[in-house]
Amino acid sequence: MFNNVTDDNIDRYLESGQLKRIYLISPDYFGGSEGADNQFFGTPDAEKEKQRSDDELYDALKKGKKVSNFHIDLNYEEMSKSIVPKRITVTAMIDGEDYRRIIEVW
Repeated sequence: MFNNVTDDNIDRYLESGQLKRIYLISPDYFGGSEGADNQFFGTPDAEKEKQRSDDELYDALKKGKKVSNFHIDLNYEEMSKSIVPKRITVTAMIDGEDYRRIIEVW
């Protein structure tokens, strides 16, 4: 679906609303940068799923739980030069228990 998205044509997808800029590390919840180095491109549905993940981790922190080993993997389609990841995987430890959310982007 997004196999042909490159730096040269990304603006068209952003302007149409097909893709959004999504923060890897939320500036609001976790103090992440608002710069391009802290963003990836994803669908509106992927943005909602990433927000759910951020909400779950933030809620754990608000409840006094220890959140550690936070990591995000961006997985790209192997045969594509697209700058849009196929899926992202959010992992962390919450009070010593594994947390994992896989978000299918396209």
